[in-house]
Amino acid sequence: MPSPGEHKTVQARILKYAQEIGWTYVPRAEAERRRGFDADGAMPQDQARKASLFFRYLLQPLIKAQRRDDPFDLSSLRNEPSDNTP
Repeated sequence: MPSPGEHKTVQARILKYAQEIGWTYVPRAEAERRRGFDADGAMPQDQARKASLFFRYLLQPLIKAQRRDDPFDLSSLRNEPSDNTP
């Protein structure tokens, strides 16, 4: 019998735990779209070349609030903005 791989022993458990504590799972294709991957790129590295490491619509407001030392309500960031900017 083959031994369990990394996904089953580590990744699946982390994803399950993250969802239990309120994080939202974003499937890979959706995450790539939100980060601005180039679907026309021939190779994965071409698709990711200009993509963001983060969902910018989430990151930028958090950084601005931190700079102002303001408390920030994370519930306002649950949904992607309607203009679909990465």
